[in-house]
Amino acid sequence: MRAKTRKKIATWLSYLCLLLASFIALFPVYWTITTSIKQRDDTFVFPPKFISFTPTMKNYDAIFATRGFWQTCLNTVVITLASTLLCVFIATLAAYALARSSRFRGRGSLEVGLVLIRAVPAIVIMVPLFQIISQLGLYDNHLMLIVMYAAVNLPFAVWLMMSFVEQIPIALEQSAAVDGARRWQILIYVVLPLILPGIAATTIFVALLAWNEFLIPVMLAGNSAKTLPVFIAGFISTRNLDWGPMAAASALAIIPITILTVVAQRALVSGLSSGAIKG
Repeated sequence: MRAKTRKKIATWLSYLCLLLASFIALFPVYWTITTSIKQRDDTFVFPPKFISFTPTMKNYDAIFATRGFWQTCLNTVVITLASTLLCVFIATLAAYALARSSRFRGRGSLEVGLVLIRAVPAIVIMVPLFQIISQLGLYDNHLMLIVMYAAVNLPFAVWLMMSFVEQIPIALEQSAAVDGARRWQILIYVVLPLILPGIAATTIFVALLAWNEFLIPVMLAGNSAKTLPVFIAGFISTRNLDWGPMAAASALAIIPITILTVVAQRALVSGLSSGAIKG
């Protein structure tokens, strides 16, 4: 009886911890959404109104009427999609090459370098990049941002994809080679179908990083290639902080990436748990 009681207590404590963690994680989202539908006076009232307030859509109307908002949304979607596809494509090829090149001299140093490059603060490389890109006439250019996003996220994508490729039994590729398949055929018809969950997981993580990227567009883009994070930050000034429209823009920015995560949830879970492949 004591063992059963302890097990029940441990279970309830686990549920309590999960509920607490969920509350901490979701409360900022709830606060953003409620702030986006509050009157301006309700936003600054103390103690704050969590439920008892009169909702309004004025903040969303102000966002939709803001000049350049829809162009900014289009910029963000195009840059995120293009940079993610480019990054995942290159990362898949690079990860396969590294995972199957066990005799490659300096492979260990290269893998460590991939992690260290991603760990370097982005502001360290932004100043020289700003000078180079300005001199090349690529400032505020969509293609430049796509390449920059892909380059910045590439080390993380390669490192993540390598863990999936290494789970594929080498015997499968050797059997295909014995049957006469070439290297590119082995990659397309043998390896890729087995690492699709990993590609899906990597795509979601890279898309999240690209969608939320702030430093690159704020340094290297102007009005033509402005993205949503920069647009949202534009509500902060030295004289005013317009919480309502900023919260409305933030709530709208949450929707696309939330839909992507929900739709690809099964592939994401499968990709993160696919380390149990057996030969």
